Amino acid sequence: MGVQSSLTQRSPSVAAVVLNWRDTENTMACLGSLAEHSTLEQIFIVDNETDGSLGQALASPGTPSHTLLEEPANRGFSAGVNVGLRAAIAAKSDYVLVINNDARLRERAVETMLRQFAEDPNVGIVGPAVLNEDGSLQALGPRIGFPLSIDETAASATPDFVTWACVLVSRELLEAVGLLDETFFMYWEDVEFGARTRSAGFRIATAYSALVTHAVSSSHSIAGDRVELYSAYGLGRIAARDRRLLLPSLIRATLRVGKRVATGRFRFAAELGRAYRDGLRPNEQAAFDRVTKGAWPG
Repeated sequence: MGVQSSLTQRSPSVAAVVLNWRDTENTMACLGSLAEHSTLEQIFIVDNETDGSLGQALASPGTPSHTLLEEPANRGFSAGVNVGLRAAIAAKSDYVLVINNDARLRERAVETMLRQFAEDPNVGIVGPAVLNEDGSLQALGPRIGFPLSIDETAASATPDFVTWACVLVSRELLEAVGLLDETFFMYWEDVEFGARTRSAGFRIATAYSALVTHAVSSSHSIAGDRVELYSAYGLGRIAARDRRLLLPSLIRATLRVGKRVATGRFRFAAELGRAYRDGLRPNEQAAFDRVTKGAWPG
C-alpha cells in the first residue's frame, strides 16, 4: 500500500502517543522509557481532565523532549488517544506507537514491530507480546469466539484485533478507516477498530518477539466498579455498530448480569444491564453522557 512503498526511499518516522489520567508518576516514568528509544522522533502526551499537575512535572529540568496536549474534560480512552493521533498525523508521522502510561517497552520493541510493515505491505497495525510485571503473558494475538468471548493470549499470527495497551499503527490505516470510535468510553474500542481494519482489507499482525510490560492500570483502581459498567456499555456499542453481533453480545451481557445476581449483587447487576442497554441506544450522545457524567444507575 502507499505509505509502505514510499518508505523504501527513506527511514520511516515514528511518533508515540501516551494518555494520562490522574497518574503523573506513571506518565513521567513512561516518558523516560520512551526517550530511550531513538526510533521515536516525537512523543505526544495527552492529559485527560487536566489539573495542571502533569504540566508542572513535565516542566522540570531534564525532562525528555515531548509535546503536551491538555484536555479539560475526561471524554474517555478513545477520545483522549485520538487527540494524540491527530497530532501525530498532522506531524506527518508514518507510524504511531500508542502505549498506556503504565506500560514499558523492552529493548528494540519498536524496531521489531516495524519489521512487520516492511515484510507485508498489507499490514496496518501491529501488536507486541504484552507481559505482566511478573513476566507472564497478558496479551498476544487475541481472537474472538462465541459469544464475543475473547482469548487475549491466542498468539494468532492473524489476530482479530490488538489491545491498545500498546500498538504500532500506520498513518495509512488511520487515514483509510478513521481513528478510534469516540462513542466508546473505555473497552471494546480496540475490537471495533479491528473490525474496521479487516473490513478495509488491511492485515492485523503480531510481533511475537516485541516485548512490552504492562502493569494493572491505576485508572482501574480509581474507577472501581465503573470499569465493568464501561465494559458493558462498550459491549452494547459493538452490537449497535454491527447488528449481526446483537445475539452474542446479548448472551454475554446476560451471563455477566447473571454472575452478579448469583453473588447477591442485585443492584450492580441491574446497573450492568442498564449500561449494556445504553450502549445499544441509537442516540449515542445521550447514552454517552450517562457514562461520562456518572449518571448510573437511573
